Amino acid sequence: MENPLLSCATTSEQLCAFNSEHPFYGGEPVTVLVPDGQIRRKNSEIRSRVCSSDLPDRSFFRFRDGLYVISPELVLLRMARHVSLVQLIEMSMNLCARYYLDLNTGRIEDRTSFLTSAAQIEEYAMLAHGSNGSSKVRKALRWVLDNSGSPYESKSYLVFRLPLSWGGFGLLFDAMNFDVRAGRLACLAEQNEYCIDMVNIKQHVGFEYDGCDSHEDASHDKRRRNALAALGWTVFPIDKTVLHNPELCEKTAYQLARHMGHRIQKPRNWEEKCVKLRRNLQLPV
Repeated sequence: MENPLLSCATTSEQLCAFNSEHPFYGGEPVTVLVPDGQIRRKNSEIRSRVCSSDLPDRSFFRFRDGLYVISPELVLLRMARHVSLVQLIEMSMNLCARYYLDLNTGRIEDRTSFLTSAAQIEEYAMLAHGSNGSSKVRKALRWVLDNSGSPYESKSYLVFRLPLSWGGFGLLFDAMNFDVRAGRLACLAEQNEYCIDMVNIKQHVGFEYDGCDSHEDASHDKRRRNALAALGWTVFPIDKTVLHNPELCEKTAYQLARHMGHRIQKPRNWEEKCVKLRRNLQLPV
């Protein structure tokens, strides 16, 4: 694929038109990459950044003739120097997620296809070895899972999964939005499979983040949980009230750890690290 930084027909006028008509920008300045500082331009509608390093394939997607947008993988490399490692992990999780924000309604909706995956990001970062941000992105990927269903699912996962030395709880969850086949027990909740937000597959333990608009009727929810219990799964519900309260988070973490046979041994400065982690995730402290 041609490198649009070296040959691109986009003019300032075209970019300004794109800025006014494309819904994702809505009047905000467009940031463009240029290969040389001598051609940088800056005004109320356009900001430019110099990118002089060679870039791997899949760095750009053609939006239309003469106009390219950068890939999710390149977004992460470009952002790595500007955000903390925890924020980079959260950003990676949300780029690998199954959801998107509908700008017209403000609702979280399911994607029909994924923007990228942890494996694709890792492959790209390896190809971009030596570029600014590539090593930090590879470090972040150790903690990234695909298939988050909402921003708060990502935050919940990071609170419970990140290590104690970072202020998390170090609980090993290895899949998001995991499908459990009901088999002969489907009649208990009138469905053939159950999707659990976060699980440890081997130990059959998980939790579900209940958003304010995701509650089902109580009787259906009870039958569903009974079916999962009959299938050998222990599932803990959490909601925004729990996630926004550090004490309730800690209580839930100890309950999860007990069912997972995991012992939480907080280091001496854990409380300080926890505050820093929650601030990075924009959660109340």
